[in-house]
Amino acid sequence: MSDITRRTLQYDGLSFSYQLIRARSPSTEPVLAIGGVLQGMHGWSLMQQHVLPYADLVSVDLPGSGEATPLRPRQKMETMCRAVEVILDDLDVARVNFLGYSFGSAVAYRCAQNRPERIARLALGGVPVRISDRLIELWTRGAARMKAGDAEGLVDILMEMFLCPPGRAPVHNRDIVRRLVRRMTLRALTDNPHGFVTMERSVLENLDPVGGLDGVPTLVFCGEHDTISTLTEQRDFASGIEDCRFAAIAEADHWVFLERRAEASDLVMRHFTERPLTELPYALGGSATGPTAPDPSAAAVR
Repeated sequence: MSDITRRTLQYDGLSFSYQLIRARSPSTEPVLAIGGVLQGMHGWSLMQQHVLPYADLVSVDLPGSGEATPLRPRQKMETMCRAVEVILDDLDVARVNFLGYSFGSAVAYRCAQNRPERIARLALGGVPVRISDRLIELWTRGAARMKAGDAEGLVDILMEMFLCPPGRAPVHNRDIVRRLVRRMTLRALTDNPHGFVTMERSVLENLDPVGGLDGVPTLVFCGEHDTISTLTEQRDFASGIEDCRFAAIAEADHWVFLERRAEASDLVMRHFTERPLTELPYALGGSATGPTAPDPSAAAVR
């Protein structure tokens, strides 16, 4: 039975929590995981079997997710990063391996820019490099449905934003993931009284990760058919990071941790444990490469 600790903390009028699951014999720094905008601490159970052989696993209810209180209008990304620092201080750890996925990648990137000495290694997946006019237009239509009392109508439109359309490209476990994403999204929007406002802020406020980063070994990765930001956009973002590798996971879109859980987890933990990022049968081109290397989509290895 794993040793599990849960703690609730406060900062600047906010209440937020984390869960620590201890490894029996850790060989690297704890893994801190932050996911999508409404994904809380219990959303990373799928990673336990992949992380715990190597490291403690820390997952969080940051402000606006899970049971945490939402950000107030004046509180923005810097507040989120300060909340992460409060968690690291409470854990009494000098450094962590930081996994940020989707919205969480923007938080993780800003934290690494602010306090690189606290990040042993960084993994950024499904990075929302740029919220396009198309995504904003889709959100605006969906938000109008939500405000008219049609939560399922909003979820219909979010599915267009989040998932590669059927028939466009092969995606692992497409049907079951679509059903699961729909159910999870509807529950997050209707069960969490702050869910809609929190998601709207994530779309309409400028959270695009900007500026470079050095001093932190970094992996940027995505599904080859990501619909939030394209493979090319994410590879270009990675090129602004010193000591960075980029990988695209074949036959996956923005929900790569559901579609190809074992493969995405293997990639991240290889990075965190400094094992080779080569001979990866699930990655386009077969490996993670420098982001200035030729486009891996030109030579897919599945």
